[in-house]
Amino acid sequence: MSRCLAERSIDHVLLERGEIAHTWRTERWDSLRLLTPNWQSRLPGFRYDGDDPDGYRTMPEVIDFLGNYARAIAAPVRTHTTVTSVRSDGAGYLVRADRGEWRCRTVVLASGACNIARLPDLAVRVPPSVAMLTAQSYRNPAQVADGGVMVVGASSSGTQIAQELQRSGRQVTLSVGEHIRAPRVYRGKDLEWW
Repeated sequence: MSRCLAERSIDHVLLERGEIAHTWRTERWDSLRLLTPNWQSRLPGFRYDGDDPDGYRTMPEVIDFLGNYARAIAAPVRTHTTVTSVRSDGAGYLVRADRGEWRCRTVVLASGACNIARLPDLAVRVPPSVAMLTAQSYRNPAQVADGGVMVVGASSSGTQIAQELQRSGRQVTLSVGEHIRAPRVYRGKDLEWW
C-alpha cells in the first residue's frame, strides 16, 4: 500500500511496533515455509528473482524480501513505535503512539491475520504438567520436552509443525478436524498454478 500511496503523492507513514517484518522474526517457527510458490509471492513492482520459482520461501527469506522491498520503495517506516490509541476527532483521526502523535484523514489497520492465538475452551482444564505451545510461540523441536506430541489443527501451520517434530524423532499425533485438505502438488505443478 505504501508504494501505491507514494505513486499518488499521498503523504503517509507506517508505524511498526518492532523491526520491519517483526512478526516474521518473533512469531514464526524457524523452519516455516510459505504456502505460495516463489513465483506467486510478490508485491507491487517487486517479485522473486531467484533460481527456484517453484520453491517455497523460508522464514528468513520472507524477512529479507520484506526488508528489501521496504528499502526499494523507500517506505516511510517508523520502527519501534507502538500505537496506543486511534480516535476519531471529527476531521479525521488522532493516532497516539509511544513515540509521537499523528493526525490523518484515513487509518489502515494492517496488524496481520490471526495474530492472536485461539485456544479451545478445554485448554484451561489441561493439567500444568502438560506443556502447551501455540504456532506463534513454537520455534523448533528443541523447546519441546521428550515424549509424544499432539498437534491440534491440520491446516498449514499444524501440518508443517507436525512434520518437523516427526522428523526430529518425536512420536506425533495430528488432531484433524472436518476440513478437507487439498494436495500441495498435482500433476507436477503447485496447486496455485492450476
